[in-house]
Amino acid sequence: MRGLGLLRSLAVVSAGTGLVLGATNASVPLNLVHRATGGTASTTPADATHADPVAVAQTICPGPEALGVAGLKDSRVQISSLTAVSAPLASLPTGFAVIQGAGTLTFSGLPVGGIWAAPATVRGQVISGQISTAQSALLAGDGPIAPGTVATQRSWVKTGDDRGLFTAACMPPAASSWLIGGGAQPGRRERLVLTNPGPNPVTVDLSVLGVTGEVQSPNGRGLVVGPYARTVVLLDAIAGSEPSPVVQVVTQGGEVAAVLSDTWLDGVIPRGGDDAAPVAPPARQQVIAGVSIVGRATLRVAVPGDNEAVVESRVLTPTGPMALPSGGVTRVPGHSTKDIDLGSLPPGAYAVQVRADVPVGAAAMVERRPGDPGAPSDLAWSGASAPIRTLAGMALHGASEGGLIERLDLVATTTPASVLVTTVGAGGQATTKEVAIGADSVVLMPLAGARSVGVTAHGGAVRAAVVSGASAPAGSSLSVTPLASLTLTTTSSPLRELHD
Repeated sequence: MRGLGLLRSLAVVSAGTGLVLGATNASVPLNLVHRATGGTASTTPADATHADPVAVAQTICPGPEALGVAGLKDSRVQISSLTAVSAPLASLPTGFAVIQGAGTLTFSGLPVGGIWAAPATVRGQVISGQISTAQSALLAGDGPIAPGTVATQRSWVKTGDDRGLFTAACMPPAASSWLIGGGAQPGRRERLVLTNPGPNPVTVDLSVLGVTGEVQSPNGRGLVVGPYARTVVLLDAIAGSEPSPVVQVVTQGGEVAAVLSDTWLDGVIPRGGDDAAPVAPPARQQVIAGVSIVGRATLRVAVPGDNEAVVESRVLTPTGPMALPSGGVTRVPGHSTKDIDLGSLPPGAYAVQVRADVPVGAAAMVERRPGDPGAPSDLAWSGASAPIRTLAGMALHGASEGGLIERLDLVATTTPASVLVTTVGAGGQATTKEVAIGADSVVLMPLAGARSVGVTAHGGAVRAAVVSGASAPAGSSLSVTPLASLTLTTTSSPLRELHD
C-alpha cells in the first residue's frame, strides 16, 4: 500500500519469507494440569469424563487481505503486524493446578509453512512481528502454553487510497461461519480470506443473503482451499452489487478460518475499512459490544430461515437500556437482510441488543467522518458475539504509535454480572481488577499501554470488545474487535474394557 503507516515491534528479528518475528517479556515457566474436581481417583466412577487443559491450541491470522486475490496479480505492498501471547496465570479460571514445565508458542506461514524466529517457551512471552506476503499466519501453542493462547493482526494505513485501521482477532478454523460486512457503494470492495491449516484440501460453499433474498451465484460453490493454504475471493464475484450482504461459509472435508475485509474508496476519498470476523450463529437474541457511535452508524440483521422475523432492537448504555429513536421494531423477510439506521443516536459508547421471534444474525457498522465531506474517514464493524463462558482475551499492540487509544467495552444482559479483567503491561506485569456490570448496561475500561487483556467470567451473561482508535488532522481511525471465549480444556472419557 502507498503511504503505509506501520505498527512496529520493538523486538523484531529477520526471518522467513516476508514474516519477521521476535519474543519479549519472559516469565516463570508454568504447566497446567487437570481441573480440580474435589474428588479422588478412588471415588471417581470408571466411566466418568474429566476436563484436561488443551495440549495444542491453533489460531489463524488472515495475513495481508489485499494480496493473493484469486485471478489477480498483486500490484501493491501491504504489511500487517502480528502479536501473540498466552494468557497470564492470574486470568485463568479457578481450579487449574500449576506445576513447573515448558511449552512453545510459534508462528508459521500458510501456505509456505516453516517456522519464523525462535518460539516463546514460557507463559507471558509476547511474540510480535510483521507479514508482507500473500500468506496467512498460524499461531500454535502447545504444552503448558496452549490454554489461553491469543493472537491479533493489525494493519494501520494512515494515508492514501487504502487508508484505514484494520484489526482482526486470529481465530481457530471452523466448519461453518457467518460473516457480516460490505456494501454496494461505488468503490466498496470486500475480500473474503479463507485459510486451511490442515493437510487435506477443503471444499467451501459460500451462500449470500441480501435485501431481496438469497443471492443466486454458482461462483461461490465448490471453492477448493488447498492443504496448508489460503484463498482470497472478491465477494463482488459472488454477491454482485448486493447492498447488504451476509455470507455463510460452509466446508466439506475439513475446516477453514474465514475473515471478511471491507474497504471503501468513495471516488477519490478513502472511507476506510475493517476486518469482520465470524459473528455468533443465528439466535433469537444477539448482543453486539463495542458500538461507538459518533454520526453515521448502521445495524445489519439477517434472517437465514424461511419465516419472516419480527425484530426488536435497542441500545445498552453505561446507565442502562435506551430505545431507538425509530421505535426499534421492524420486520425482515426470511432468507434476507435489512439495514437499520442508528445514526440519529446521540454520540456515545453503546452495545446493541437484537431480539426476534426467529433466529437472526447481526452486526453493526460505525463511521468516523470529519466535518469536511471531502476529507478521509474510517469505518468499523462489530459483530454479535456469544457470552464469555470462561475466559476471553486479546493480544494488543500497545498505544505506542500515532496516538492510538484502546478501550475495553463490557456489556451485561438480563441480570447484573461480574468479570475479572487482567491486563499485562510492556514489562510483563499482570494487573487484575474485579468489574461489576449492571443489568442491560455497559462498562468502559481504558487499556493504555497494555500488551494483552483477558476477561474471566465470574457470573452473568457478559460480552466484550476492544475499541481501537486515533484522531488526527487528516481524519480519525477506528477498529472494533469482539472477544470470543477461548477453549481451555478438553473433555475425555476413559476407555473401558468390554466383556461378553
